[in-house]
Amino acid sequence: MKAKKATAEPKSKLKQESKSASESKMKPTYLTALLMLGVSVLYAFVRYNIFKGVPLANFPLYVMNKSVALAAVGLIALSFLMRAMSLAWPKVFGPKLYLRKWFGLFGFGFAAIHAMMSLLLFNASNYPKFFVNGQLSLVGELSMLFGILAFFVFSIVALTSLPAIAKAMKPQDWQNVQRTGYIAFFLVLLHVFVMGFEGWLTPDKWPGGLLPISLIAFIIIVFVLLVRLGLMLFAGKKPGAN
Repeated sequence: MKAKKATAEPKSKLKQESKSASESKMKPTYLTALLMLGVSVLYAFVRYNIFKGVPLANFPLYVMNKSVALAAVGLIALSFLMRAMSLAWPKVFGPKLYLRKWFGLFGFGFAAIHAMMSLLLFNASNYPKFFVNGQLSLVGELSMLFGILAFFVFSIVALTSLPAIAKAMKPQDWQNVQRTGYIAFFLVLLHVFVMGFEGWLTPDKWPGGLLPISLIAFIIIVFVLLVRLGLMLFAGKKPGAN
C-alpha cells in the first residue's frame, strides 16, 4: 500500500507541474489579448465617446464592437507576424513561435464576438451609409459580403488548428489550409476598405484628429501582407504555415 501511495504521489505531482507549465505558456497570450483589447477600448472611447460625442449608453455595444474588431485584427496580425519575427530575432521569438496559434485563435474569438455584435447593431440608424431608402446600399452589401467570406475562411483555419483535427490531416494539407488565413485577411482588408474609405478622405472631420479604426485596421493588414510577400520573395524558401 505504501509503495502504491508513493507511486501515486509523484504522478500527481507531475500532473500538477505539467498543468502549471501549460498555464505559464498561455500567460503571454492572455496578457497580449487583454492589452490589445484594452488599448482598442481606450482608443475607441476617446475617439467616439469623448471627441465625437457618442452617448455613453452606446458604449457597451456600438463602441465596444469597434474595439473588439480592432483587437481581433491586431491579434491575427500578430499571429501572422510571429513567423517573420522568429526569423529576424530567433533567440527572442523562436521559443515563442507556439504563441502564433493562440494569438490566431483568440483573434478569431474576438472576430466572432464582433460578428455577433454587428448583427445586433445592424440597422440604418447605426450604419446610415450602408442603407438607401431602407435597403442595403452597394457599400453595405459589399462590406458585409467581404466580412462574411472572411469569417467563413477564418472558421476553417480555426477548426484545423484544433489538435484532434490537425493530427488527422496530412502536414502539407494542414499548411495549405492555414495559409488560406492570408486570403481571409485580404478579405478583411476589402471589408474595412469598402466600409471606411470615404471617411478616410476627410481627415478634417476625424473626431479629435484621430484615425478611423477602419483605417488603422487597413494599415495593419497591409503591413502584414507586405511582410508575407517579403518573406516569399527574399527568403530562401517559402515560409511555413502562417
